[in-house]
Amino acid sequence: MVDSFFSQRLCAFIAEAFLGDGSRVQRDTRLLELNILDSAALFDVVDFVRQEFGVQIPIGDIHPQHFASVAQLEALVMRLNPLEKIA
Repeated sequence: MVDSFFSQRLCAFIAEAFLGDGSRVQRDTRLLELNILDSAALFDVVDFVRQEFGVQIPIGDIHPQHFASVAQLEALVMRLNPLEKIA
């Protein structure tokens, strides 16, 4: 699958903000299993999505399963805002 604009931006943000060593993040990188994101970092990602794409993620949807990978988060955002310009 070709990465969407959303997944490209989010992968770049996560790599820069949480790895900072030149490593790359892919759509299917296991963000929580590999300890790239922790519970506090989820809120930084939520804020990035809000600022960058104007998509509000309700507190009830801030759950680890939605942040397991960029692909999972993209699916959540598309479900919350299917007409959003994230593709």
